[in-house]
Amino acid sequence: MNNTNFEPMPPVEETSQTGEQTTVPEYTRQPRRDKMPRPAQPKVRRVGFFTLGIALILTGGCIAASLVLKDFPLLTVAKLAPLVLVALGVEVLWANARKGDAQLKYDLLSMFVCFVLICASMCAATVPILLRYYGPEREYTERRLEQELEQQVHEKLPAGSVLDGYSYVDLNRMEFDKNMTLADLKTEDTVRLNLTLAGTYADENAFAEACAQLLPTLRELGVDEVDFRSENGDDQWELQIGGVFQMNSGAQELAGQVTHMVRYWEDDEYSWWEKEALDTYLAQKAQNDQQEPQPEEDSVENTLEESVEINTEEATVVENG
Repeated sequence: MNNTNFEPMPPVEETSQTGEQTTVPEYTRQPRRDKMPRPAQPKVRRVGFFTLGIALILTGGCIAASLVLKDFPLLTVAKLAPLVLVALGVEVLWANARKGDAQLKYDLLSMFVCFVLICASMCAATVPILLRYYGPEREYTERRLEQELEQQVHEKLPAGSVLDGYSYVDLNRMEFDKNMTLADLKTEDTVRLNLTLAGTYADENAFAEACAQLLPTLRELGVDEVDFRSENGDDQWELQIGGVFQMNSGAQELAGQVTHMVRYWEDDEYSWWEKEALDTYLAQKAQNDQQEPQPEEDSVENTLEESVEINTEEATVVENG
């Protein structure tokens, strides 16, 4: 077995000397960059927000008060809705006077809400007016006055002078009392009667005389317009008057306004004609009838002879068959 001689390695000398420390590179922090100063922004003053708050408070308070208090004048308050615009204008002037370095910014949303409140308030103020003018209270009052008028006409006119009648009462004004009577009617109100008179009348003068006798009583009841009518057999009389002058006219003045209608039958149907118009129509019709050609007697006889010959020929054919 061969012995291999290994030479020992020289000892490693320590390079580090006692007391010396290993130097480690240190991290050096970079100085922080200072931020760029932002430019100073002007102050912003919003215009319209204060007015919106006041409008909301007042609107809500008025609506709540109208629900609690029965006699709260909500209609009067609604008429004052344009004062919101006055308040908004005052706020704009006040903000412009005190803005200084501040920049004014108009709050469009607040202004829009104020505009909506104004429109809603105006509508709320208009609706009661429309209900007052076209509502059920007015109609009920008019119908009640009509019944009262018809009852008084029936009581005050001579018995048997009127066969039938009905009335119209129009309250042509905004304010009225639902408990009013005929005595409370004013000149702007309209009262109209439609009366069917009894009896027979020989001519226009007789009918006008009957109508004139009833006018004083109708004037006392406040009637402004009257439609008189009478029908007897084939005659019909009509008289329509209205206004102060005609209501105070006599029989002679009224006779010229009477309309005389005549019933005319034709083809089992009738229609009403004025006397002069009917006379003209009948004369024209008679003239047209005279102008139409009449069938000649010879043509009639020839037709009869031809029909006899045809019947004879048919009889002969039957016998031969």
